[in-house]
Amino acid sequence: MSSSDPTLAGRARRLEPITSPTLVDSVVETLRGSILSGRFAPGERLVEAELARELGISRGPIREGLALLEKDGIVVNVPRRGKFVLGFDARLLDEIYSLRKVLETYAAGRVISSMSDSKRQSLLASLADIEEAASAGDVMLLAQRDVTFHDNLYELADHQLLKRVWTENVAGKLRMLLNITTRTHTLIDTAHNHQVIVEAILSKNSRQARSLIVQHIDDAWRRARSALDDTGAAKEQALHPGAAKEQALHPSR
Repeated sequence: MSSSDPTLAGRARRLEPITSPTLVDSVVETLRGSILSGRFAPGERLVEAELARELGISRGPIREGLALLEKDGIVVNVPRRGKFVLGFDARLLDEIYSLRKVLETYAAGRVISSMSDSKRQSLLASLADIEEAASAGDVMLLAQRDVTFHDNLYELADHQLLKRVWTENVAGKLRMLLNITTRTHTLIDTAHNHQVIVEAILSKNSRQARSLIVQHIDDAWRRARSALDDTGAAKEQALHPGAAKEQALHPSR
């Protein structure tokens, strides 16, 4: 790939070179990492030819990789327009978090009913990871370990279809949301919320565990909606810089 390629001129590299022997798998992991980290913006079009040039490979593996990322729910196909990074709006957030309340309360119930020493230790280890990130004051790491904690809850539920629904419909979207919601995480509250959930599960108090999980997800939903509203307002201000000043001068309009 030539550094003088006009399609990449003046543009920062957002994809790392592929070195894995399994090309399609490498494409999937490279694109997923770039999308989840925010190097591709929500709603951005993913052009096969441009991605192939940037990665220095043919378009075939790109096409296959994008199709697989559709299954993760972080890429969407728009007929006659192409493939795009998933964009977020209020309705999608409402659906994500309302679905989580159904899935996670069920997952917690299954973990409680099949509790073992190994599952107990796994939950405590996930909680320790969250507490470590909170103690270090690392908000991004805390947000990442928050999602990983819930990954583990579904794994311990030992229900393949349930785990698949989580993986393909929720987990990837939550990781994308970290790019706009990370600043809303409060270190102490996030650690405490997971601590009381783990305590309820380990004590096999199903009713309390369900209640705490619902509260936790409702709180996350409110923070996500607030972050999305703030992001939308910032974009509107960037596009129409005089609008905020006009609104401040004439609030009744």
